[in-house]
Amino acid sequence: MDKFLNTITHYLLILAVLAYIFYEELVWVRFAQPIVRYIQSLNVLKRLEAYLQDVNGEVILFVFVTLFIAVELQGVYAGALLFKGEVFLWAVVYSGKIPFAAFTFWLFRVTKPKLMAFGWFEVSYKWLMRGIDRLKSTEIYKVIKIKSAEMKAYIKKNYLQEDDSMRDRVKKIYRRLKIRVGAILKK
Repeated sequence: MDKFLNTITHYLLILAVLAYIFYEELVWVRFAQPIVRYIQSLNVLKRLEAYLQDVNGEVILFVFVTLFIAVELQGVYAGALLFKGEVFLWAVVYSGKIPFAAFTFWLFRVTKPKLMAFGWFEVSYKWLMRGIDRLKSTEIYKVIKIKSAEMKAYIKKNYLQEDDSMRDRVKKIYRRLKIRVGAILKK
């Protein structure tokens, strides 16, 4: 029974690592971070940031938790669409989530001292950060991170040459995939 539980735990950890790396590499670095930077540069938000310094902590907590839950529910819905095979709808819903998540992240950043004044919130935040640190310190995370970096470099080198047009890149990828899939199907 212990071996079975260890095996399940091992695969769940691999799944968690893959999900985290996917989020970190693809979603955060490619999409969310630029949106967060753009949001932070808006003058309207600079005025809102000054205004938020005078807002009651409970109001900020309510707004933040409401936004956070809404963003997470949108992510769960997007995941359900992906598992159903609705890739286009998944992409639309998940893409729509990113600006709201970026705003929520910005709100957290500018109101963090007020949010941390709530003991349960601070404990939850620290617990989450420890979990992420533990995940990043596992051997599985390190191996997958290295392999994903190697795969990314390989894809860039072999498929995404800067001198090619987008159309030429798509054709090149299609031709290589067609050859590989054909070889697999012949086996």
